[in-house]
Amino acid sequence: MNNQTNFFIKAVFLTIVMSTFMGCSSKELYESIQPKHDENECRKLQPYEYEECMKQKAKSYEEYLKEREEVIHQD
Repeated sequence: MNNQTNFFIKAVFLTIVMSTFMGCSSKELYESIQPKHDENECRKLQPYEYEECMKQKAKSYEEYLKEREEVIHQD
């Protein structure tokens, strides 16, 4: 393949990847990358680890945003 064809293929690929990410809202993206904690999985842990596991499960996107804003504006 020549350079022009390689460039075209890379540009199309990049366009597809970027449009995929732009189609997701921040909330959808946040929720999709969060670990999926199952209560049954948390029960397998030690008691002190169980509480932390369940807290992680309960953190919503809105709680995340609040914590994020607090960190950003700590000045």
